[in-house]
Amino acid sequence: MTSVEKSKPMTEPRQGGLSRYHYMPKPVKVIFLLAPVIASTLFVIHWFSIPIFGHILAGTIYSYLLYAILGFNIFIGLGATKKQNRQAPPWYDYILGVTLVGIIIFFMFNINDITYHNWDSPPNNWVFASAVTISLLVIEAGRRVGGWGLAALLVFSIIYPLFSSSHFLATHFGGVFYGASFPFKEIVSSFAFGANGMLGIPAQMLGELILGFFLFAGLIMGMGGGSFFMNLATSLMGKVRGGQAKVAVLASGFFGSITGSAMANIAGTGSFTIPAMKKSGFEAEDAAAIEACASSGSDSMPPVLGGLIFFMVAIFGVDYADVVIAAFLPSVLFYLGLLVQVDGYAARNNLKGSNGEDLPKWWRVIRDGWVYIAGLGVLAFGLVYMRWGAITPVYATGVVIALQLFQWAVRRISPKKQGQSPIKTNFGGAWKSVETGLVQTAGLVNYVVAIFIGMGLILVGLLKTGVAAGLAAWIISLGGDNLYLILFICLGFCVVMGTFGLERTAYIFLAIIAVPAIMTLSKTAPEFQAAGGLSIIGLNLFIISYSNLGGITPPVALNAFVAANIAGANPMKTAWIACRMGAVLAFIPFFYVLQPSLLIIYTPWWQTLIHFAQAFIGVWLLSSGLAGYLVGAGELKRVARLLLILGGFSLAFPQPAVFGAGVIISLATISITVLSNRAKSVQIPKVSIPQASLAEDER
Repeated sequence: MTSVEKSKPMTEPRQGGLSRYHYMPKPVKVIFLLAPVIASTLFVIHWFSIPIFGHILAGTIYSYLLYAILGFNIFIGLGATKKQNRQAPPWYDYILGVTLVGIIIFFMFNINDITYHNWDSPPNNWVFASAVTISLLVIEAGRRVGGWGLAALLVFSIIYPLFSSSHFLATHFGGVFYGASFPFKEIVSSFAFGANGMLGIPAQMLGELILGFFLFAGLIMGMGGGSFFMNLATSLMGKVRGGQAKVAVLASGFFGSITGSAMANIAGTGSFTIPAMKKSGFEAEDAAAIEACASSGSDSMPPVLGGLIFFMVAIFGVDYADVVIAAFLPSVLFYLGLLVQVDGYAARNNLKGSNGEDLPKWWRVIRDGWVYIAGLGVLAFGLVYMRWGAITPVYATGVVIALQLFQWAVRRISPKKQGQSPIKTNFGGAWKSVETGLVQTAGLVNYVVAIFIGMGLILVGLLKTGVAAGLAAWIISLGGDNLYLILFICLGFCVVMGTFGLERTAYIFLAIIAVPAIMTLSKTAPEFQAAGGLSIIGLNLFIISYSNLGGITPPVALNAFVAANIAGANPMKTAWIACRMGAVLAFIPFFYVLQPSLLIIYTPWWQTLIHFAQAFIGVWLLSSGLAGYLVGAGELKRVARLLLILGGFSLAFPQPAVFGAGVIISLATISITVLSNRAKSVQIPKVSIPQASLAEDER
């Protein structure tokens, strides 16, 4: 067993229902752990088209089968309240889970009628009652992961089609929300049996994309990968100024590359980094805000990325490998901005790094955890170069397990050292790691499946009524056909929705109604005509980035509140500090959506290198202005800060005239600041006058 394997397991994200596992009865634990294993096995069988009893597992039966296997875990793993997430499941959670599974099994027995007739109108009361019941269960599942705000939106998605063709909507609001109306029976049937409901995009993402990635992430975390990346970040950044905060930023980047979940990131790394930051001199609110900001980049951190990326792949049919490549440089700029801000905070507050003797050596950390690096390497190689697709994380998981077994075998056959543990103990530790990994996997899948199914209700409300087209036209007209103004409108929409904890809903909404319209408009913009318009991947990453900022935006800043709970800090104060510290993140998406070369896949390498250097310097200066400190120049006055923010933004903005103005503003501001701070540092030596002379002068 390596030192990484022996390390303490990472704290589980409460949203994933992981801590609840420890309170379950043993038979329920077995079911909880087997569900993701069976679902992943079915995913492999489906991917390779392996026949089962002469039939290929695909289509509606495959989707329902996955829902049936994973449905029970949703209510068993996700508590109705935060308090219940740390308690054994009550009796009614078992009833809800069994009811959900039972209804889906009922659907499976009627699969031929559903496939050929779509059951747009329920043929009998039993079918209608089952459709209503599963809709209510999905709303409750959405409430457990997204709160009452998401539950209210799901309820509205069912109610809205009932009156969408009313005279009131036709004559008011400019007809924007006017659409076709449908009876209640048809609405719930479309959700339960139709191509726009739970059998549409949610089933496609569940059955074609995410299972392998969450299997990989969960097992890596369970086998000690989380501790490895934490130790690696500490060994690299622990000595420098403000080292513990920089460890938090770097560890969140590493950890996010395998989880794709901000919640898992905060709970996993924050449980270590937040106390360490507080111990090194950071205020509790500042420590929590830094962790909340750093974890907000997990949803778009390659190679695993996150749930919203899976939505993009499913909706627009883009290649997942292209998204992995495209998201790399934006993620670098994201964490660069945070590191510069943290460094400025540490410099102004004179916070030093840890003693080097107390830190792990980076080469020892890599020696003990090279298996996890190999796993990520296989994942990146398979996705980007080999283009294996969604089956790649299954291969990477197999490689990591095989390498762990190989490493264990080598250590067992090597000359026995004094104190070496017996083989029985080793097997016990290995099973504990596997169990922890499966618990992590089950929790991640629970969280995502509960959200995915709920998205089916939103899709029915938007697509079946036809209101999506009207909303798209309204957004374009509101922006006056000005591409930049429309992007700002989308930004504002994401932030507003995010303040109510609906960041995922904001992305789904804009992806359906706004992205196609913006793409069409961008093709007519002179500066983008030659490229055929904006990049579809860049535009989606733009919206996803601003949707993720909702996690640190009051009043419902979920990421900031969870981090504040760990830090024992004031939640609202933490959220406002996170907003200020994450302000740089509000600029970065404009740089890559308007400059496709930052996405790598669209331009020659030398153009990407030039524009990345331009964006790198711009983000560095912009972040320095926001932090109030510039390396080599010292603290910045208020005017200098504003000028440096403007100059940095202009440097990174992909327009030649704006770039030129940025160079002039930045150089002038830096020069004046350096000269001013040097003048202050030159002190006139004080003349010491003897006390006797003073007495004589007084006389």
